[in-house]
Amino acid sequence: MGALKLCTYKKAEYPLYLEMLSLHVYTMEELCYAMESSLFLLDESWMGTEFFQWIAEGVGNVELAGQLRRLYQRHRDVYECAAFLFSASGFYSRQEQKELERIIEKMKGKNSMERRKMKADYYLAKKRYRYAACGYLELLQPEFLQQMTEELQGHIMHNLGVVYARLFLFPEAARMFSMAYQKSHTESSRLCYLYAMNYITEDDSADTRVPELQFKTMKEAYAHFSDVSDQEEYYTERKKVATASHAFNWKGREAEIRHRWISEYEQMYS
Repeated sequence: MGALKLCTYKKAEYPLYLEMLSLHVYTMEELCYAMESSLFLLDESWMGTEFFQWIAEGVGNVELAGQLRRLYQRHRDVYECAAFLFSASGFYSRQEQKELERIIEKMKGKNSMERRKMKADYYLAKKRYRYAACGYLELLQPEFLQQMTEELQGHIMHNLGVVYARLFLFPEAARMFSMAYQKSHTESSRLCYLYAMNYITEDDSADTRVPELQFKTMKEAYAHFSDVSDQEEYYTERKKVATASHAFNWKGREAEIRHRWISEYEQMYS
């Protein structure tokens, strides 16, 4: 059990809403904990009038709010402001503060694209797939792709494929795994591609061209199921539905079924 810590600032009468985390915080300690837990999510959107005003009026520390505002205006460095806030909060021991400073220094060494990927990875891990997809798609814009290695591009495409697969968008997932394989040639992307292809029906169309891709057996892809999904039963049930739908041949029997319905309707009211 962790040690109890005494709050040194008052509880605010109204919360500060942290949009990135979908979280309301009422105390300086809650704010510090939220920032500490999500250091790679820190960006310019955290700092602004609302943030400084809440520290000044909500928490009641006008001096700290002013210091943070001036610090940010001088350097435009969110991580420097975070380090200053951690130090001023009195919430951390000297050892804890040194560890935070070490992590912040490591984060400051990351470029914006690396931090953006870490943010998208965070949303994927938390199963917030819409946010993860938006993050990965943003990184795959031409202006960003030009600044990446092919290996990093492949990792991003693979993770976007995982997002699509967990949303049952298998043609899109197969396409992403295919593109990831062409960039990085990793075994995990190849196996995930095979797995996604297993759930694409004849009616689905996807650009899944993969040069020099050796197909072995679908069992090999199933063995790496955890790379694609964490709930196997969803895919099992979807496969049953897809198989039944294909066997029923709805599109081929549409005219026949419509004619039968009309005939039954006319008999009912004749």
